[in-house]
Amino acid sequence: MLDTAKIVNDPVHGFVRLPAGRVLKVLSHPIVQRLRRISQLGLAHFVYPGATHTRFLHALGVMHLADEALSILSRKGVKLSKETWEAVLLAALLHDIGHSPFSHSLEKYILPLSHEEIGYACLSLLEDSVGTLTEVRSLWEGDHPLTFLCELIASQLDVDRLDYLVRDSFFTGVQEGLVGTERLIHTMTVVNNHLVVEEKGQNSAEKFIVTRRFMYWQVYLHKGVLGAEWLLQRWWRAMEVAAPPFFLESRKKLSEQGIPYFLRIDESTLWGWIHYGVESDFLPLRVLSRALLERIPYKLRPIVEQESYLERERWLNSLSPHLRPWWEWFWAEGWAESKAYEPSSGKDIYILTKGGDVKALVELSPWLPALNEPMRRFFAGGIPAAFLEWLSR
Repeated sequence: MLDTAKIVNDPVHGFVRLPAGRVLKVLSHPIVQRLRRISQLGLAHFVYPGATHTRFLHALGVMHLADEALSILSRKGVKLSKETWEAVLLAALLHDIGHSPFSHSLEKYILPLSHEEIGYACLSLLEDSVGTLTEVRSLWEGDHPLTFLCELIASQLDVDRLDYLVRDSFFTGVQEGLVGTERLIHTMTVVNNHLVVEEKGQNSAEKFIVTRRFMYWQVYLHKGVLGAEWLLQRWWRAMEVAAPPFFLESRKKLSEQGIPYFLRIDESTLWGWIHYGVESDFLPLRVLSRALLERIPYKLRPIVEQESYLERERWLNSLSPHLRPWWEWFWAEGWAESKAYEPSSGKDIYILTKGGDVKALVELSPWLPALNEPMRRFFAGGIPAAFLEWLSR
């Protein structure tokens, strides 16, 4: 275990210790501090007003759970050097440094890169201040010689998922997200260089999978949350069409400077641009900007895709003539898909039975295969006509 430099109080996990050394140095770096200005759940607060927590808070929680897991494993005989322990904590802390403003909502919009690709580039920038992060890369890429550490950071049952489920449950108030995090971590052990869960934690592992499925449809893919996220994405497209001078200048700097300039853009920047859009001469940008500020997302509902035409026609007939030419900006439809459990070869959750055998969870819980197939739903809807009339003034 690393020496403790500071203690902070987390509303979900209680006291979180901040180790001395590079972890504390990385925490204070501007690239990591930027996560204080990136929301964990994008525009989910349109539906769940308490969901205003940040990626920074989540990153602290993931690091804390990784530290707890390493402490448990060390008491069970796993030996780690201080350098490797520190690398695991850094890998957990930094796993989200590449996220865009509003998190997944605008991923690949501001830059045509995933948050993982941006994260790797951020590691190179951090190395100028904190030294080599080669072992962190190895943990992220899954090629570290201690495979169980890679699985602790990214797998079917990792510290990232354990934190975001309980944290998002706490801040949204959705009780379906409660997971036996402490029990799962205390039942983790290592067999043949792989992370496994002791049999007494099997029920908690099953609940973890069911919880993910509930949280996706109750929170992450809730029709109101989707309506807000799709509204934000359409607003960005309207900004590209209207192309105000400051926006063009920012796009030019993004093209020339890339990720260093991207890291200067946070949610306060975008809310400023949204406020600007309210005064735009381009009607779609004006309407979409006001809709974001006034919390009027697309009113989606899950329907059969073949019914979307009739739904759209009913909505179109309710629009006044001056809005109909712009209707495509104010209507949205598409698929949402969730796959809570992917027990493919080598990627399942493994249980250490009391007899000493290691078995896949899907083998021990015959009802779980029903959760293997992805669940897809089609959503469609527009901004209600009455609101459009008001927003377009």
